[in-house]
Formats: sequence, C-alpha cells, structure tokens
Amino acid sequence: MSRVRTRGPISFASAVLLSVLALLVTLSGCGAGQVSQTASQASAVNGYSGRAGDVEVRNAAIAYAGQADTGAIYRAGQTAPLNMTLVNVGTAPDRLVSVSSPVAAGGQIQGDGSIGAAQSITVGDSDSQADAAAQAARTINVTLVGLKQDIKAGLNYPVMLTFERGGVLNARLPIGYPTGPLAERSAKN
Repeated sequence: MSRVRTRGPISFASAVLLSVLALLVTLSGCGAGQVSQTASQASAVNGYSGRAGDVEVRNAAIAYAGQADTGAIYRAGQTAPLNMTLVNVGTAPDRLVSVSSPVAAGGQIQGDGSIGAAQSITVGDSDSQADAAAQAARTINVTLVGLKQDIKAGLNYPVMLTFERGGVLNARLPIGYPTGPLAERSAKN
C-alpha cells in the first residue's frame, strides 16, 4: 500500500507573502506598453549646456538660418553663427580664446571674449534683445567658418570652446530654434 502525504494548511506568513507577490505581479503590468507623459515634451532649454572650469555654457546652439529647401540649414563652404550665454561663476576673470570644430575649417570670435568674475556675456542673437541686455553685460559674435559639410537640423555637431583659465569644453551643439518673424508666425498657428 502506498502512503499519500498531505500537508497541513499554509502558514499565515506564507499566505501574506503569496498575496504580496500576487499584488506586485499585478501592479507591474499596469504601465506596460504606455507612453510616458513627458516622452513628447520638449526641453525648456533647447541648446547644449556644459562647463569649463568656472565658465558655464548655457543654451548653446548653431543659429537657425531660416527655412531649408535642401534639408541643409547651412551648405558646405558657408559660415555658421553660434548662439549661447557664457556665465563666469568664479571669482577670477576668464576669456573665450578660440572656437573650432571638425566640421569647419576654423572658428572666429568677434568682440572681447573676456568674462569678468560673476559676469556673463551673450554670444550671437538672443530670442529677445531685451532678454539679452538683462542677462549679459555685452554681446560678442562667434562663428564657424568654411564649413566642410552641410549642417542639417535635427543633428548635433562637435564644437570645441577653449577658455584661457577653464580649458577646453567639447560640446555637441544642435541647430537652434527659429527666432524673429518665423518664430512669431509659428506661435500664432
């Protein structure tokens, strides 16, 4: 004759553990396949942000040049201006001494790239001249000259900013959003 062994009722601790496991399995499937609420939201800051020493580079981008009929915002051989804000959060002055990129023959800085301690400067155009004046003591122009390839929207391009004290910042700059009449027209739609 064979014996059949039976177990007694499960313990209270085992029942609680099984209930918790069942609840976890049920809840873990609640978000499966869903798109998060923030997945389609654009960042409040469109450009690159980084730091070299005590200089913070904020909202850096290659300036938008208008509607692109060929898919390129800038064509090979052209010049591309940069937009950004440089903020010196240190106690000693610093200076932007050069700009370069493997996608350009060179870089050019027009104006005094010096940034005093606890000061900022605007590079290029701002969304609003009043905003630029409120944010920075002055404005300079920085451009990539002799582009070696077409520059297209939606891509990031390597740009090296060299500061006298802060050293080299290797950035990847996107194409900025349009400003002026094109942006105003888009906002009305």
